[in-house]
Amino acid sequence: MTTTIYGTSDDLLEIEGDIREEINVLAFTDTDDGVLLAFSNGIVLRVVYDKDGIWRIRPLSGSSRVTIEICPGDDENNYTDRAIIEESVNWVVLGYQFVRKG
Repeated sequence: MTTTIYGTSDDLLEIEGDIREEINVLAFTDTDDGVLLAFSNGIVLRVVYDKDGIWRIRPLSGSSRVTIEICPGDDENNYTDRAIIEESVNWVVLGYQFVRKG
């Protein structure tokens, strides 16, 4: 099943698909670095609500296995990037720090 991640207001992230969850991001971080979402299939995403009021989603790991639909920034009706994961997802972890070997 496909899993989609996107922002819905200035503090909420939605996850829809294998896992369905609404996450209040402001409850977990007070930095401009956003949050990290790590998925059971090895994909790690950084999600930031930027100064222009747009949710930006960038892959940190597994980028070849996730599609990012970029919000153009000049569309008043669209304020979020969307990440689409076509692989099965069994769990997701919310965090704020990512360290990679090397």
